[in-house]
Amino acid sequence: MSNPFAGIQDEKPLNGFRARARLLDDAKRGFMPMRKLFVQRPAGSTVRASVLADLVTGRHERALDALLLLHALVPVLDDEKPFLLATWARMLSTETTKWNTQTVSRAFDLLAEFKLVEREPRGRRVLVRPLREDGSGEEWTHPGVGENVGKGYFTIPHDYWKSGLADRLAMPGKAMFLIMLAETTQKPTFSMAVERAPEWYGISERTAERGYKELRTQRTEIGQPVLLEHRQVVAEPRSPTGLRAVWHRALENPYSMTARGALQRATAAESRAASIAGVVKAPAKKRLKRPAGQKAGRKVAEQGSA
Repeated sequence: MSNPFAGIQDEKPLNGFRARARLLDDAKRGFMPMRKLFVQRPAGSTVRASVLADLVTGRHERALDALLLLHALVPVLDDEKPFLLATWARMLSTETTKWNTQTVSRAFDLLAEFKLVEREPRGRRVLVRPLREDGSGEEWTHPGVGENVGKGYFTIPHDYWKSGLADRLAMPGKAMFLIMLAETTQKPTFSMAVERAPEWYGISERTAERGYKELRTQRTEIGQPVLLEHRQVVAEPRSPTGLRAVWHRALENPYSMTARGALQRATAAESRAASIAGVVKAPAKKRLKRPAGQKAGRKVAEQGSA
């Protein structure tokens, strides 16, 4: 007798990094959207610093990591069967930073205090939902609805997690990475003297400098520098030399403005194609022939299935 179970073998458990990557693939969009209000409040506001500054100055790196991953996994979150805290701990752990259920719980508790998430006990599980990124406590909605693409929100490619960049950067590098993503949605380069960082984003000059330094050491999966820099000399009447240096910075693919835009367009096209393919045209109903002598206008039976 042949064995019908031949070839069926048990699989090894995925480590946290691979489990995270698998779930990101299941999200089927390649990126996560986030409102720019998370990074900086609009021009004209009394204070430009926003939620990111609060997390950076408070040294809440774990909370930031948990929040970003939560937003990235929104498409695969299940309200009826939320992830166990142990699952979050596995996905967030790295070779150098280990998470457990207590650290995950504290991170989400802190995010709840910042009004960035809401928690709801579900037996041994805890349902965690994102709230609006500005810390207002308002219900979260997809940033693409009713907001201008690029002006109202920016995107973080899933490569940030799948390549391990999220695990290699420390808090300053993550802060400057998010700032650069937010500032390169309309133009590919970003220029800011570090002296402006406290006024514009609520982080210190030292944090901005360390952030740039961290990004300089990082490479993409094909070995290219993550951070691109170009020094321009411009006229400056207040300078004793009549000149000053301006640094222009950009992110390399897959984090560049061009690559992120292409990813959004490709994802939108795939979504439209899947939607069209999922539409099943209902078969036309067949009408019975009207019996001879039946009066016009009288209803006749229709043939169809229940």
